[in-house]
Formats: sequence, C-alpha cells, structure tokens
Amino acid sequence: MRTLLFGVLLLTAACRRPSAQFAAMMTPVNQPANYSQFLKAGDEIVAIGNDPSWSLTINQSKGFLRFSVVNGDSLNITAPERQTDSDGIFRYSAPAEGGRINILFRPDSCVDKLSMQRFDYRVEIDFKGKNYVGCGVSLQQLASLQDIWVLTDFQGRSITAGGSHSEVPRLEISLTEGRVTGTTGCNRLSGTIKADTRLIAFGPLATTRMACEGDVGQLESKFLNELSSPLSYRIGNSKLTLLRNSKPIMTFKKVD
Repeated sequence: MRTLLFGVLLLTAACRRPSAQFAAMMTPVNQPANYSQFLKAGDEIVAIGNDPSWSLTINQSKGFLRFSVVNGDSLNITAPERQTDSDGIFRYSAPAEGGRINILFRPDSCVDKLSMQRFDYRVEIDFKGKNYVGCGVSLQQLASLQDIWVLTDFQGRSITAGGSHSEVPRLEISLTEGRVTGTTGCNRLSGTIKADTRLIAFGPLATTRMACEGDVGQLESKFLNELSSPLSYRIGNSKLTLLRNSKPIMTFKKVD
C-alpha cells in the first residue's frame, strides 16, 4: 500500500513539473527570477499557470506565440498584434485550430502557487473552450537594463569624475549572459547578475587588487557593500536607481 501511495505522489509531482526553461525561473522569495534564457531568445512576454501546468511565450521579433499545457494542448502560431487598453490591460487574440485563442494580461501582483514567484500581471487564456489562469510578465523593462551605467549619485552625494575620483564607478549589464563588468572607480569588477521586474542581485563579484586610498577607497568599500545583497530598482529617462527598503541608495546614468 505504501509503495502504491508513493507511486501516486511521484506521478502527481511529475504532472505538475514545468518545462526546464520555466523551471529556471523558480527562485526563493526576495531573490530575482532568472529570465536570461528568455532575453537571449528575444522573448517579450512569458506566463505560467498550474492545475494543469501551462506556459505561454510570445516573441514579436521572431513572430511566434507558443502555448503549451502539460499532457494537453499545444499551439505554435504567428504572434498577433498586442492590443493595449488605457488602464494598463493588454490582450492578444488570434484564430487557432478552428476557433480562437484569447489572452488577457491584467496589471496585478500575482504569485505563482508552485514557485512562489511574484509576477506583474494576472493572466487569463481562453482556448478550446477551456479557461487557464496564471501569472505573467513583460520583459521590455529588463531588456532596457542591458546597457552601460555610470554612477552619478551615491547615498545622497553627487559623484563626478575629477579630483580624487579620476574614474567613477561604472556597470555594464548583460542579463542575456548573466554577467556584469565594470569598475569601482579604482578596481575592475566582474561577476554574475540576475534581475526581474522588481529586484536586481549582483554577485558574487570579483575585483582586481589595486590599493584604493582616501575617498576613492571609501567609495569602493561602500559601493561593493551595497551591491552585496538584492536591491529593488527603478528605470526610466536614461536613469537607473537602486533602492533598499524603498530608499534610493545610488543612481546611474545610461552611457550614450
């Protein structure tokens, strides 16, 4: 009897297991999800749901929409145009296998039951007379993070080149590779990076070992310390602001 019960539990778990690509998004609370594979592929919209497990990927640049249900229906069609409402809702609708697929993204904090990951949208999909509900995200904001950023403000103090700061801290972010490089203003740095639409996490980071004295050394120490744990962020108008407990810690300007 125990053997039979164990087998049923394994079967249930297997039926709920998402694809390997979506499993990479599963992450502890207060840690950003890993969207690097989606960004590398150029995917713009992703969504997942449970009971049954399903996934959705939309890639406008390559022109496809993929919808898949574990042990169920699957669909791979040309991506329809995105229709946007004034209240932040957006939707997709397209002919599909003798009927239609209708997809609705509604702005709302949505937590996936299986991974406990937070998303920015609640998603509803109607396909073949069935309704699927889950959570989704738009990756446009993440794509804009991938650039070179120069520090302009740190803990309320303006940071400019000149004087003791012959070079100011700089970060070059590549989420597609999961890598960050740059400088502390004295030493070169490199390491790993993950980000979602809410959090960004650097490290572990490695630096060269030049001696940094005075203001330069103090800034380097504080700068690396602030990057040692996940931060929330805002991005817009060519500026990137990193925050802790909703308080701005540092601001960067995009390099033209």
